[in-house]
Amino acid sequence: MLRLRNVKTYYGTIQALRDVTIEVAQGEIITLIGANGAGKTTTLMSISGLTPPRQGEIFFMDEPIQMLSPEKIVALGISQVPEGRRIFPQLTVRENLEMGAFLRRDRAAILQDLDYVFSLFPVLAERQRQAGGTLSGGEQQMLAISRALMARPRLLLLDEPSLGLAPLVVRQIFAIIRRINKEQGTTIFLVEQNANLALHVAQRGYVMENGRIVLADTAANLLANEAVKKAYLGI
Repeated sequence: MLRLRNVKTYYGTIQALRDVTIEVAQGEIITLIGANGAGKTTTLMSISGLTPPRQGEIFFMDEPIQMLSPEKIVALGISQVPEGRRIFPQLTVRENLEMGAFLRRDRAAILQDLDYVFSLFPVLAERQRQAGGTLSGGEQQMLAISRALMARPRLLLLDEPSLGLAPLVVRQIFAIIRRINKEQGTTIFLVEQNANLALHVAQRGYVMENGRIVLADTAANLLANEAVKKAYLGI
C-alpha cells in the first residue's frame, strides 16, 4: 500500500532522513520506534506532504505522491494524527469532526461516520457541543483520532498517541487503534516512543536511529531482540 524508497528529507541544510526505505502492506499495523530526534515524525511529515523529501520516492497504491500537496494526499486516503493532537480549540467537538470531513461531499456517509466515532469514544458524543480546548488531554487525543477518521482514510498515520497521557487512557487509546484496524480494515502506521506498547499492537516494526532505518522485523522478533530490549524496552 505504501512504499518509501531511499527518502532523504532536509530542514534547510540539516538532513533529517537518510535513505529511508519502508513498506506498509494493506490492512496491517506497522510501527516506527526510536529515540527523540531520530526522525520518526519527519518520516510521517514526508509521507503526508508537510515536509516533502528532497530525494527518494514515496508511493501510495503504486502512485508516486512525493510531489503532491498535503490536501491532495489527504484526498487519496492518507490522514495524519499529529504529535500534540493540534485540535481546533475554539471549535466545538462536532465542528472539529466536521473539519475532518472537509473534502467529502457524501453527507449521509459523513453522518454514519460521526455515529461510528461516537461509538468508539462515547465521551465525544456527550461533549459534542463543548469547545475542543476545554477537553482533557486524553479526550483531545480521542478527538484528534476521530477527526482523522472522518476523512475515511485508507492509511492512518499516528504520531505519538500516548504522549502525555495517563496509563489507563493510553490502554484505552491503543485498544481503539486495534479496533479501527480490525473493524474498518484501516492500515495504520504508528510512530510511538513507548516501544513496548507499540510492538505489542503492531505486526511489524522498524527501528530508526539518526534518520536511518537500522532494523526491520516482525514485532515479536523485535520484542525478543536483545539490542532493542536494552535500548528501547528498558530490559
